[in-house]
Amino acid sequence: MIDNQYIERLIKYCDKINEYMKPVKSFNEFISKPEKVDAVILNLEQIGETAKKLSKETKEEYFEINWSSIIGLRNMISHEYEGIRLEIIYEIATRHIDGLKGYLDT
Repeated sequence: MIDNQYIERLIKYCDKINEYMKPVKSFNEFISKPEKVDAVILNLEQIGETAKKLSKETKEEYFEINWSSIIGLRNMISHEYEGIRLEIIYEIATRHIDGLKGYLDT
């Protein structure tokens, strides 16, 4: 089933974000490294793009996940890249990616 491959991709993108954020100790440190910001944003966008491809049944199976918010973030990143609030990106990367991965990696 193709959705299994999408779930694996989502986990991979979560792992990448966690790896990028591992040495980061603060928001100021995060924004001082534009390459890290770009890498995290790209992977968040990929999470949203992949989420769009999941079947309705798979999304219902993972009902704990707010798929519309994930896809909405992807749309915001894609269409308003220069207007993204980095505080939100930092919070997602430091507080929500582990939870997403936890739900997916069961």
